[in-house]
Amino acid sequence: MKREVRYGLYYGGFSILWMLVMYVTELNRSASANSLNYVSLLVLGYFIIQFVKEVKSENEGYITFSRIFKGGLLIGTLGGVVSSIFFYVQVKFIDTGYVDFILKQAETEMQRKGNSEEMIEQAMSMAEKWTTPEVFLIMGIVGSLFISSFVSVIMAFIMKKPNPNEIA
Repeated sequence: MKREVRYGLYYGGFSILWMLVMYVTELNRSASANSLNYVSLLVLGYFIIQFVKEVKSENEGYITFSRIFKGGLLIGTLGGVVSSIFFYVQVKFIDTGYVDFILKQAETEMQRKGNSEEMIEQAMSMAEKWTTPEVFLIMGIVGSLFISSFVSVIMAFIMKKPNPNEIA
């Protein structure tokens, strides 16, 4: 498990650096912000690959599906928890206008779609309840579980190599 924690912390550290770059360059407020966040999925895949290579080198080139899945899930979840805590701190104390920016974006999008003022008001009052640093923290952790599961399953299907001499 030491290996998974190490790669999870690397992934969390990368995610923090990525968020800082996005914040400093204001890319987190650009139209391409969502697309740029997919870089994190590639990096998660990279750390899972490194984990698998290490385990394979110690096990004569063999690794099971479940070992990859569990390792990848732990790496991604730990990294997600670390980055979610950082994002909470960032939105709560550093970039305090980010929540207002997101709400303004949502309102602008609803106006662009031609929604009525009453409908926009109702949606915005609901959005304000769900757009808080605390909700971002919880959703980041839960989201990292789902994303890590998804990436880990794909990586496990691709990289598994069970030992044919072992009894299942």
